[in-house]
Amino acid sequence: MNSPDVIIVGAGITGCAAAFELSKSNLKIEVIEKYQPASMASGWTLAGVRQSGRHSTEIPLAKYSVQEWPNLVEILGGDTGYTQMGNLRLARNEEEAITIRNLVRDQEKAGLDIKYLNENKDIKEITPALSKKIIAASFCSTDGHAEPIKTVQAYKTAAERNGVTFSNHEEVLKINVKSNRVSSIRTSKRNIDTQTCILANGIHCNSLLKSLGMKIPLDVPIVTVIQTEKTAKILNPVIGVANADLAMRQELNGCFRITSGVQKWGGKLEEKNSLPYAATSLEKIHFTIARSIEVIPKLSQCSIKSFWGGLIDLTPDALPVIDQIKEYEGLIVASGFSGHGFGIAPAIGGILADLTMKDPPRLPIDPFSFYRFKKNNNLKEKENEPTLHG
Repeated sequence: MNSPDVIIVGAGITGCAAAFELSKSNLKIEVIEKYQPASMASGWTLAGVRQSGRHSTEIPLAKYSVQEWPNLVEILGGDTGYTQMGNLRLARNEEEAITIRNLVRDQEKAGLDIKYLNENKDIKEITPALSKKIIAASFCSTDGHAEPIKTVQAYKTAAERNGVTFSNHEEVLKINVKSNRVSSIRTSKRNIDTQTCILANGIHCNSLLKSLGMKIPLDVPIVTVIQTEKTAKILNPVIGVANADLAMRQELNGCFRITSGVQKWGGKLEEKNSLPYAATSLEKIHFTIARSIEVIPKLSQCSIKSFWGGLIDLTPDALPVIDQIKEYEGLIVASGFSGHGFGIAPAIGGILADLTMKDPPRLPIDPFSFYRFKKNNNLKEKENEPTLHG
């Protein structure tokens, strides 16, 4: 059996998108996943596909991806559940209204088609079920959402169709280097020779960088996710709020998926039925439910189907690391997406393919350099608060 030219660590949406893009080449690709595809961030996510609310450096990636999302069903040959019904960012008080107004101003300057709505009646024309207490909102009509598990599976199946191998329930333990370049990896089952390794394994990325004397400065907070039973269709756009402590969408099957903002977490990632499990708390669940009912009062009548916790690989500036590591040829990192990597996966997959093939990246990635943290050791704590996950 020939050794793979490229090993991708992690079968979330980033790893699967990169695998699909690289499957168009003549390279032999293998994706190695500790659990199973979409078992971590790509499975629990709200799955928003948005341009609005992003840092200006991410907007080119988001715009590129939004152009790609409507075509993914045909390109991948599988359903993604993608729908483009907009994103409403809500203000519940005057302070939040100022935040929304500034957001719209800045994002209009960045070339985004986004509107500021300062009348409740105008906001309720888009979503009648919203509370009368909402005083302002931003609306980006070209944003949308998708179904996370379906999307990851579509990418995976398309990559497999093109010859990519996926190895699940196998943990990568170490990256071996010789003469400052990747030579092989060691897993829980075997040693594999390879020339290139892409780390797309989220919060686990540092466990492999550590042996190479490197790390990404990461916090790991939790997000509480609540899924209701199916209910009548009352919400088309994705909903967010100015201070990012709440987001929600109504899935195509009628269930609501409601997420908290980032919450402090001092727990330990456990395993249940050979899958990762992050425990949230009753306090966090109660907080999230209360915020959601304040925004859409009808949610008080919904039954809860399920709830879970999702962990975020949060960098000091809430921006991802997408880079070729200079010290070790063949080592590429795509991690630290800070809870908002799902929607930009089409761009990230393409960029990772470009880096692997030693082509110029199709979009600017200088702001996502692995080395930016060494250049600026004075990042203020408030700078690592993400604008919104999903």
